[in-house]
Amino acid sequence: MADTRSLHTFRDLVTLDRLDDLTFLGLTPAYPWGRVYGGQVVAQALAAAAATVPEEHSVHSLHAYFVLGGVPEEPIAFHVDRLREGRSFTTRRVVARQAAGAILNLDASFQRSEPDVDIQQTAIADDVPTPDSIARLEWTPFGDIREIAQTTPGARSQLWARISPERGELGDDPLLHACALAYLSDHNPMDAIMLSHPSGLNWQQMMMASLDHNIWFHRPVRADAWMLMDMQGHGLVNARGIATGAVHGIDGVHVATIAQEGLVRSVRRDGRQA
Repeated sequence: MADTRSLHTFRDLVTLDRLDDLTFLGLTPAYPWGRVYGGQVVAQALAAAAATVPEEHSVHSLHAYFVLGGVPEEPIAFHVDRLREGRSFTTRRVVARQAAGAILNLDASFQRSEPDVDIQQTAIADDVPTPDSIARLEWTPFGDIREIAQTTPGARSQLWARISPERGELGDDPLLHACALAYLSDHNPMDAIMLSHPSGLNWQQMMMASLDHNIWFHRPVRADAWMLMDMQGHGLVNARGIATGAVHGIDGVHVATIAQEGLVRSVRRDGRQA
């Protein structure tokens, strides 16, 4: 069994053991649902990719496919492939593996800073409740989540999220904050997708799984401060649904955009697919 006693802070979670120039090893805390949380593998894979990139290049996007559910008791090996070394853009591919095989494939692109026009065309709605007015949701060891109750019908999921203050200071490293956003970003896209289904968030009658996950990082983010993750579902076809949404800091700055596709199947009373 992997020794997870050292995973006290979020920084510990994404500080990987480097086995060689392009191979890293990560550990997993216990989750109540018995599988590795997808956002954790995305965050660790991003950390592995970034460890092979020049410091002057920062992540601007990642695109990940969830291949198999991870086993919490096993370490995860992250194998990095240097796809491109460019002056403006650097590209990496990461395959996360356990004994059963690959569990995640991630491509990440990094860009050298290019100051230019900065135009924002999204905003937080005036009627969104503040995070301090919402009860905390007991979820993962590292996330402080406040889910916003939806008062109108529709496939929408909104929440405030940040890395738990009791899980250590994140400091000022932009990569650590990007990894933290990636970790938190897998919480509510599937909720928005499932709300497109007539059964809604009926976990007993539904079989669901995240298929892929995408993040575009627009502006610097503080993941130890509140971020609003506002996800909208866009319907279902072939047992697949998609949700997209914006991430805003509590100051209203649009810091990232998320898109996720998920599998949603109805399940019969005997537990088989309907």
